[in-house]
Formats: sequence, C-alpha cells, structure tokens
Amino acid sequence: MKKIFIIAAMVIAATTAIAQENNKPTVKLYGFIRNYLDFDSRENLSSNSDQFNMIPKDENLNSYGDDLNERADIHLLSITTRLGLNITGPEFLGAKTSAKIESDFAGFGTSNTVLRIRQAYAKMDWERHSILAGQAWHPMMGDMMPDVFSLATGAPFTPFSRTPQLRYNYLTGKFTLTATALYQLQYLSYGPSANNLNESATSFEYARKAIIPELYFQVMYKNDKFMAGAGVDILTIKPRTEFTDSMGVKVKSDELLTSLSPTIFASYKNGGFGIKGRVTYAQNASHLNMLSGYGVTEIKNNGEVEYGSLSSVTGWIDITYKQKLKRGTLTWCLFGGYGKNLGCDKEFVNPKYMYVRGYKNIDHFWRVSPSVLYTHNAMQIGVEYEPTTVGYGKMNEDGSVEKERSVTNHRICVMMKYNF
Repeated sequence: MKKIFIIAAMVIAATTAIAQENNKPTVKLYGFIRNYLDFDSRENLSSNSDQFNMIPKDENLNSYGDDLNERADIHLLSITTRLGLNITGPEFLGAKTSAKIESDFAGFGTSNTVLRIRQAYAKMDWERHSILAGQAWHPMMGDMMPDVFSLATGAPFTPFSRTPQLRYNYLTGKFTLTATALYQLQYLSYGPSANNLNESATSFEYARKAIIPELYFQVMYKNDKFMAGAGVDILTIKPRTEFTDSMGVKVKSDELLTSLSPTIFASYKNGGFGIKGRVTYAQNASHLNMLSGYGVTEIKNNGEVEYGSLSSVTGWIDITYKQKLKRGTLTWCLFGGYGKNLGCDKEFVNPKYMYVRGYKNIDHFWRVSPSVLYTHNAMQIGVEYEPTTVGYGKMNEDGSVEKERSVTNHRICVMMKYNF
C-alpha cells in the first residue's frame, strides 16, 4: 500500500507541475471499481488468480478412474480495478498531442495485488497521419474486441496483448493504413530455457535477441455503421543464443524462426443491434495469448537445429442488443468461438522439444457464452455463463492431434462495476 500512495503522490505532483506551464495540458481521471465472482466446475488454464480464464485442463485420472481436475472452486476479487489518466496537450510540430497512463492491481507479486502498467503512451495526430509510441493494445486486436465482460476478452479465440510499440497510421478517406513495430514485455513467447532444448520457459529475450521487431501491417475501412479490415503479424524470434557444437565447444547461435499470422475482421452496428467477428490464422502466436507455439524439426550433426511453427485457425462472432429501460439499459450478448490445431508442415523431432502456450495434445476448442449486463448511471451489474470445451487426444509427429476426447468447464461470472 505504501508503494501505491507514493506512486499516486508522484502522479499528482507531476500533474500539478504540468498545469503550471504556459500551455496547460488537460488531465482527465477515469477508471472503475470492478468485482468479479467466478465459479468454475473444474480446473482451468488461467492467470490473474484464475480471473483470466482460457480453457479447462485435460483429464487427470488416478488408479480408481477419478478425474482429479474435476473439482469446483469459487472466488471473489477486485484486483482488476482500474485507474487512468487521459491527457491532451499543446501542439507539437503541427500535431495535436495526447497521452494515456492506465493501470490496475493485477500485476505479479506474492499477493497478486501489485499496481501494474496497462497502457502508457504518447500520441501525435496530424490531419492524415498519426504516430503512437509506448505501451498500448496490440493493433491486431485493439480496433475491435468482443463485448463479453469476462477478463480474457475472448482469448484464446482472439489475439490478446498489450505491448510496447511504435505505430504509424495513415488516413485516406474512410481507409486507415497501419504499420507497427512491437516489442514484448508482459505477453511473451515460449522457448527453450537457458538454451536447453529439454526445458521450456517464457521470456522476452527470444524476440529481443532476434533484433528484428515484431511487425504488424493492417488496412481498415470504417464508416458510421460498418467496419472491416485485414492485417498480418510477422514475428521473428531467436530461441537459442548459443549451443554446443560437435566438438563440445559453445558457439553463438544464428538460428531464427519467422512466423506469419494473418487476420480478417468486420463489424456492423445499427441502433441497439451489433454484430462483429474475426478469423485468425495463427503461427507461433503464444505471445498473443493464443494456444500456439513451435518446435524443433531437425537437429543437425554440428548441433544446430531448425524449427517449425504450429499453425491454428480461430474465429469468433459476437452479437449484442441494447435494450433501453425506464432506468438504464440492458445489454444482451451472445459470444461464440472456435479454434482448430492444424499442426506443422514438418514433423517434430521430439515432443520434449516443443514450446507452446496451453497443452501439446489439443485438437480443437470452442465456447458459446451468453451474458446480460444492466447499466444505470455509473453502476453496472452483469451475469455471464461461459462453457468452454476442449478436444484433447493423441499427438501426431507433426503436432496435429487425433482420437480426441472432450473436456468441458462451466464458468459462471457475476460482475459489479462502478465507473467514474
């Protein structure tokens, strides 16, 4: 708590100092207090004290045939409570300037209630051009997200990431062209731990050591009711920085893996009705909170290796309807998502030499999730039912899966949120 008060004092001091300048920026505080009550029927792959829910875990049978992962739990937390500052500033080189600082209490720590940076960026806007520098939503998902109120926001059926970046937008008519260079920080790629092919870990070093930043290019059309776009994400990583050659000498590694993840999306909104959806073909997209990764496809005589990306296709659709009441509104939402593991175009040497988010024996996964949210003035109360089914099975040498069995988790989420 002491750290939080110190940070708050620093923000207030900085805001006061800014206001004393001749060109006074405008600072607007925003945020909310959010409480989640979550019930799960079985163990899940999740994070942030199980609030960021992805998929149910596979069966874990004991000698009696009982599934040890089939056990329920429930908890109530408010760690996703959010604070933010929107700042608009004076002109710079003919551009309108703005900035954002946003945080919540879901960072890493022994108590998992550590203040963390969600977004922190500065932006310059000209008539047709804009430049953003700092940590923000990954542009692969930032223009369009599902309207579910669960914390995972549609993951793993859709990309999910906030990351440091340098983004350029060009506006021509109703089209926006985007080019972005991104660097990993909180959402990371998987790879061999300490250059050891037998051990898996997450780290931003795999992307940083490759030198080449993650690149994303997108074209988007938007009018008052309709939006559609397409983009491609290009990720290059260096899984190892060194290896032991055939003479027993440690040498530098030049091994790189480049993966492509194209995506298309569209949305339509008319009055209280809205529909949106996205399809993504993902390669090695574990840094986007997708069930993905890569593995070793060849070990050469001199100790060098070659890698191959796991491929998958995921898609989701989200239908909403806002119903006006005498007091407030009801927002009805139906979300559906599906993902399929497509394996690799080459065979992997050994399952031990695979580095994935999730589990290696997943064939497919799907979810159909209805919710209702009541909003009146600053208060929101909602209920969401989130059943998620995964097909686990036997993994083939190319990473595809067969002879699958279905495992389902039933999640019920109740949310109370006060906005300010």
